[in-house]
Amino acid sequence: MKRFLLRKRAQRQLKKAVLMITALCILATSGCSAKTTESQEQQEKQTLKLSMVISSDAPECVKEAAGEFINRAAYYSNGELQISLSESAQVDSVLQASDTEFAFVENEQLVSSIEELKTLELPFFFKNADYQFSALNTEQTQYRLNELIAELYPMKVQLATTCGYEDLAADDSIDLTDFRKRYILAVKESFFPDEIQEDIGAREIVSDNPLGLLLEEKAEIAQADLSEVIAAVQNPSYTGEMAVLTSAHRVKTVYLLVNDQLMDKLSPSQQAAVEQAAVMSCGYCRTLADQKREEELETLSELGVSVYPVNLEKYYAMMGDIYQYEAEQMLYRPDPQLDRMIRSDGVKETF
Repeated sequence: MKRFLLRKRAQRQLKKAVLMITALCILATSGCSAKTTESQEQQEKQTLKLSMVISSDAPECVKEAAGEFINRAAYYSNGELQISLSESAQVDSVLQASDTEFAFVENEQLVSSIEELKTLELPFFFKNADYQFSALNTEQTQYRLNELIAELYPMKVQLATTCGYEDLAADDSIDLTDFRKRYILAVKESFFPDEIQEDIGAREIVSDNPLGLLLEEKAEIAQADLSEVIAAVQNPSYTGEMAVLTSAHRVKTVYLLVNDQLMDKLSPSQQAAVEQAAVMSCGYCRTLADQKREEELETLSELGVSVYPVNLEKYYAMMGDIYQYEAEQMLYRPDPQLDRMIRSDGVKETF
């Protein structure tokens, strides 16, 4: 009997132990599940999936810089900012959408909608790319740019930089190193009326293909991308002798835009990540543009094209004859505020 009672007690104790172990396992499993759920929610909360758009025909340096921005933003935010890149042939409509978070857009793509931005396309508007970068990214200039952009798009300029250049091409028989003589210049767009051109002894011919006018001997100088000159010289039908002036006649601008409400939604560390990524990607864009230009100049030299560094002082003096006129006397009237903030301070110092 005693043995029977001991066996019963042992069974009851074993049953209690099993129940207690089962309860602990349930609690432990529940705790782990709660921790896992909490960890997943925290991860989902910290990871922001955003988008960035560029033009489908953007220069290669812009495409690569956009990828650099995405990678840097992810790195500096410890993976919290995940940005996808898409290309669009309708950048204007995409920028107007309120859900567009980032964009890398060239100035010349915006001028059809924001005419004041043509101010930045004046020839030798900037002394050089260094001056352009600093002038465009001052607080005052960005404020004005954002005023203009805000009229159409829910976007702000985070940073601006250089994405390319237009140089000058000419027949090699013409001495263009000092610009003491006025030459017939073929341009895509003229900013100056005939009366001013006659007054200073210059003459511009407007054409969609300035280089074509040069090849047809209807102009003595032409605005041209170096890639266009390379293609023309490599054409089997070309038999002339070309010269290129390393003037960077026009400096091309690109903006890194951000949705005007997005930054307020980001944490301080995420905002810092965007700002750091913008600096690195815009610097990278400019470096790539500079490298491409140097490579193209080297290619032209190998093709037998004469490459002349322009005497900038004398070239600026020639341009100064044009820029002495007030904006009201130009075909295109520069935006007064941008003109005051950039051209007046920068170009007049040079002339």
